[in-house]
Amino acid sequence: MIGKWQIELPGAGHEPSEGCRAFDRGRSALVAGRLDEATVEFERAAGLRDDPLDQVGLGDVHLARGHWQQAAECYRRALTADGTNQLAQLGVSQLLVGQGRAAEAIPDLERMVAERPDEPVLRYYLASTWCSVAEQCRSQTCDEVLVITSEDQLRVCEQAARRILQLDVDDDELTRGARRLLAEVTAGRRWSWAPEGIAVSLTVLVISLGFTTVVAGGALDSVGLVIAGVLVGAALLYLIVLRFRRQAWQLRAESIARSIAKPGL
Repeated sequence: MIGKWQIELPGAGHEPSEGCRAFDRGRSALVAGRLDEATVEFERAAGLRDDPLDQVGLGDVHLARGHWQQAAECYRRALTADGTNQLAQLGVSQLLVGQGRAAEAIPDLERMVAERPDEPVLRYYLASTWCSVAEQCRSQTCDEVLVITSEDQLRVCEQAARRILQLDVDDDELTRGARRLLAEVTAGRRWSWAPEGIAVSLTVLVISLGFTTVVAGGALDSVGLVIAGVLVGAALLYLIVLRFRRQAWQLRAESIARSIAKPGL
């Protein structure tokens, strides 16, 4: 939330007025986590001048306290005064993340990064939000472990991990997390038979039956019997694959289904 204040906005800079000094004190207090002091200083600055950054500062204080509605109002006022204010836009994006709606913040963040691809702070916020998207889309067990339990979750997690790595942010934790997530997705896509013994036995039986039918058809000079043997064998093999072949994420999801406390996407 506070990292965004490192952005150098075009045309930033202000006269050394009392309102500006109050804003600077408020920003310092916010960065240091002194929220009560930050509120006082931002409100003082807002009373002395007309600058959307004061509303952004107040919005950040409300956001830090989990006051979603108040934060939204402050960011709205800032954007009404300056629709291109990136600090207010970043505030809105983190508000959505805090409300569990991280995916809704991605389009605007992607646009901002596309406009300023060399701005590391914007790339960080986008990568962090993609991380939140991956967290919020997954299911959660009773002991608060995040797990992939659907094809949609698998797809979103892969997209998030690849995008985070592509952004190449200077944050080891985000990078390591993206690599672990991508490895989980890769492992989850591996196919296996379940239960393997039954699947193998049925496959051998179907192949034997199909082969016997074809041989019998050839011996009896019956084209229909040969064709029937091939078609029935193929159909039975398809049903076996459909019933017993599973990706790893599916097997895990089935095994922990009763422990899911919060279903994801």
